[in-house]
Amino acid sequence: MEIIPEIRRLRPSATLAINELVVKKRKKGQKIYHMGFGESPFPVHDRIKRALCTHADKKYYSPTQGFFALRKQISSFYKEVFNLEFKPKQVIVALGSKSLIFHTIAALDGPLLLPTPSWVSYQHQAYLVHKKVIYIETSPESSYLLTPSSLLSSIEKTTLDLSRQKLLLLNYPNNPTGQSYSKEQLKELVPILRKHNIIVISDEIYSLISYNNHEHHSLAEYYPEGTIITGGFSKDRSLGGYRLGVLLLPKRNDDVKRSILSIISEIWSSASSPIQYAAIDAYYPDEELLAYIQICTRIHGMMTNYVYNRLKEAGISCVSPKGGFYLFPNWNDKKELLKKMDLTTSKKLAKFLLKKYNLASLPGSEFGMPKKNLCLRLSTVDYNGSLVLNEYKERASAIDKNPSEFVNEFAPNLVGACDILKEFTMSLNSE
Repeated sequence: MEIIPEIRRLRPSATLAINELVVKKRKKGQKIYHMGFGESPFPVHDRIKRALCTHADKKYYSPTQGFFALRKQISSFYKEVFNLEFKPKQVIVALGSKSLIFHTIAALDGPLLLPTPSWVSYQHQAYLVHKKVIYIETSPESSYLLTPSSLLSSIEKTTLDLSRQKLLLLNYPNNPTGQSYSKEQLKELVPILRKHNIIVISDEIYSLISYNNHEHHSLAEYYPEGTIITGGFSKDRSLGGYRLGVLLLPKRNDDVKRSILSIISEIWSSASSPIQYAAIDAYYPDEELLAYIQICTRIHGMMTNYVYNRLKEAGISCVSPKGGFYLFPNWNDKKELLKKMDLTTSKKLAKFLLKKYNLASLPGSEFGMPKKNLCLRLSTVDYNGSLVLNEYKERASAIDKNPSEFVNEFAPNLVGACDILKEFTMSLNSE
């Protein structure tokens, strides 16, 4: 059977592939330190479980846009939590934010501006619909954030008609770097976005997992007419497998909505009805649910800061995180030493750590970075979420005073991974 050339070149998503590999190795009894996959480990909130069980008999198709009751609840949630005004008719619910991003890329005209490093699927989604991708490489010096100068420079270097519509995909807090934008940094981008007719797909799936004194702001606050928000509850409510995403459209964009819904209707039909009913409870922003999210976020921050501090102590270059559960260290200052070991690309570095130390990570090249940039994406969620959550609830104030002791006791895989990265890096220094 002959395969379309573009599809033949496509490979399974790197994040999913590494997770499946680790699962297989662990089933065989191998000890693996898993820093390759970002799945929040905490248990499903009891209220959401009850709602799912109660509505398990709701087997009928929902409207393509999603149940009105859910869209109304999402509208209330964004108003309560983010002070953003979206009417239910501006909300679309579908099978995960990943599919909604793809549908939006497919529906909107214009090339895609993509700051790198960026999440593994963005570029491939654009390729699938034959959309031109213009990469904007960022650096540790700018905390891997898009700046007005880098945005403007990338536009001016292209041969595009500057008046033509362009798309920009921003993800913050960011996977893979853990970085995010302040409101001032977002505001600085707006004049360029307006002047050059740039529509922004703002992937804010990690918006509620912000810490280290960082307060999340959406670009939609400052550029409402040109910002499409995507999000969901997979990260902050640990519901990745529920596969439900949310898209929020600017006002007066009925054509865009109709186009995205048309694509959904021809591919997915609609999101799962029982999951949508459970989501109504998952988007009810009362004190109980918000407290659950806040506790999980504190733990994410604690674990990620622990790994960050261990990396710095080992002399590994890494930017301090602001949210999510990822870090993006690099060994570029040790290129000559690594070259002697034939570790000249991030892919070779990741393979070496997996083969020799049983430490799973992802190479920076999977996130759009140059192959010879020796950076890795590390996830910080390899621990028993139920155990950690219950223990934290029991003695939160004591744990907050000494978080390292807590991590050492209840996240042995993270501690072991840090030991390995230190051992590996120190061995280079002794060469």
